[in-house]
Parts: sequence; structure tokens; C-alpha cells
Amino acid sequence: MNSHWTCAEPLKISSRDRPSDTLQIGSRFMSRIVSILIWIYAGSLLIWLIIRALAGDGTLFTLGFSYLGVWLFLPLVFFIPWTVRQRSKLDLIVLSFPIGLFLWFFGLQFIPKLPPAAPPAEPVSVLSFNLLQNNRESEALLELFDSSQADILALKEFDNYHMGKLGEELRRRYPHEWYYRPAGLAIYSKHPILSQEIYPAGSWPIQSAVIQIHGQQIQLINAHLAKPGILIFLERGNVKVLKDLAADRIDQIAQLKRADQQIDLPTIITCDCNMTSLTAAYAELADGLNDVFRHRGWGLGHTFLIPRGFDIRSDINLGFQRIDYIFNSPEIQARQVRMITTESGSDHRPVWAQFELSPANEFASP
Repeated sequence: MNSHWTCAEPLKISSRDRPSDTLQIGSRFMSRIVSILIWIYAGSLLIWLIIRALAGDGTLFTLGFSYLGVWLFLPLVFFIPWTVRQRSKLDLIVLSFPIGLFLWFFGLQFIPKLPPAAPPAEPVSVLSFNLLQNNRESEALLELFDSSQADILALKEFDNYHMGKLGEELRRRYPHEWYYRPAGLAIYSKHPILSQEIYPAGSWPIQSAVIQIHGQQIQLINAHLAKPGILIFLERGNVKVLKDLAADRIDQIAQLKRADQQIDLPTIITCDCNMTSLTAAYAELADGLNDVFRHRGWGLGHTFLIPRGFDIRSDINLGFQRIDYIFNSPEIQARQVRMITTESGSDHRPVWAQFELSPANEFASP
């Protein structure tokens, strides 16, 4: 019986069916999508900068971008490795714009700072802290104040409860005090408070005191600026709230500047500013002043904590934004600054800074 053998024809695979070609097509498609996203991202940042320069923080678009803070540059974490891997020179050129913006706004905070060469001749340390109005952790707050060893406390959201629970103990440590109840602002000092001044700014007045330290006088300004209003907007959908609060902050900053210029003394400004360093309002305030953390600190310096900052109770709270600042006028030298991470029941981290007063300088009296 004869067997007939036949050879099967080889299976022909078209180039369209090859897995490698399919992967290449998918990779090219993905590259185009990412490239488009890079251009959209860079273009959005450019538009944000232009509108911010023309309209300040008065639009929802600019305010939303500005309040993202450092998180505005989070896409770079994905875009830069992808672009380098794809070797796309054009996309890398486009990305150089947001990279440059990040370095402009935050680069100084990541440059290592040399430690002070020697102890300051005339040191003074200041603690700026928003306690949180409904914070009832009295013992934790006192422990924090003690551990900070600050010469001056500049407190925000300090109310009658805090005065009742903390006032007596604070007076033992800080014999000179000024509690301005209507605004919830308080200054406690180990050094004499020579004069007091309130600069009205709607519902958010500014507290100013002249303090004598080591025979010299400085001005300390304590401020709590208007809230950003983004959560209120999300609840009510009313853009007018954002514009009104932005206008309040501008008014307060004008009063801060007025207070700084009114008294011819070296000035330290402590502020729960409720704004990131990307806002036009911050640029206005920082003009002519030194942001102590930018010049002497390192890292992100986040002071606003979440989820507690959004009225959500949690044992774990993480730093989300830097909205608490200490500024100084050029006559004072900032030496050290740090955020205190000790748990205290607040939705803010305190900012501690040390300054040096030069005994060689003769400061004018107010």
C-alpha cells in the first residue's frame, strides 16, 4: 500500500501580524500621546504665568494652578524619564520650560546650606504657629513651646480657650504678652514689648509690636491672611468667594507692607499666609524681604497637614503645602530655620527660625 506524503506549504505571516510590528505601532502611538501631553502641560504653564502676571490671583484658573504648589510639577517625574528613554529632542526642549520654572520657584530650597560658622553674637529665635482654633491638646502645645526654646511666640488662632488653659503657664515662661482677641493673634516674648499697633484689614487685622532685645529694638509683625476659599468654592460653586478672599489677601499684604515701612526698624514677619509660593500675592509680599526658609532651609518645608487640614480626623497627617512663612528685612541675618514635626493637635506645623542681631548696628527708634 503506497503512502502519499505531501509537504504542507509554510504559513505566511504578513508584516501586519508580527508581534514586533504591533508593539512598534503601539509604542509610536503612545509616544505621540505623551508628546501631545507634554506640549499641553508646558502650554498650560505658560498660559498660567501670563494670566497670573496680568490678573494676579483673581481667576479660578490661576488660583487653582498656584495652589497646587510644588505638586504642579509632579508630571515631570513621568515626562522626564519617558522623554530621555525615547530620545525625543523636541519634547526635551519643550520640557526645559517647566523644568526651568521648577528650578526658579523651588531650586533654592534644594541647595545644601552651610551651617553657621559660629554662634550668633546676639541671637533671637521666633516660633510662628497656627494652633488651630478647636485644638484642645494643651499639654502637647506646652511641650512643643518648651522644646522649641523660642524667645518669641507668634501665635495664630489663639482663642479664649487657649488663653484659659495655656495663659498662666505661658506667662511663667514669657513674661511679656499681647493677646489681640478679635483676630485670635497673640505674641509671647521673653523680651519687653515696648509698643503695640493694629493695622486694620477687614476681618483680618495685622498685629505689630516693637520688642527690645539685647538693648536693640525690632519690629515683629504677626499675621493670619484670608483663607484661599477653594473648599468653600467646591461646596457652594461661587467664584465670587475666591475673588473676594483674594482681594482680602491683597489688602492684608498692603497693610503688611505699610507696617514694615511705617517703623524704621529691622522687621520679622510671621505669617500663616494661606497661600503657596506660586501665587502672585506671595511674590508681592516677598518683594524686598527674605523668605527665611528659601534662604536658610532645605527641602519642601510643607507646613499644612492633611487630612486634618480638611477637617478629617486622622492619626496620620502628612505635609501637603508650605503656607506658613517667616520673613525678615535685610537688616537682620537669618541663621537657621526648621519645621517642627512634633504632634500637637494642629493642622499646621510650627516654623522656628533663629536670627542674629549685630550689636554694631544702631537701629532707629520708632
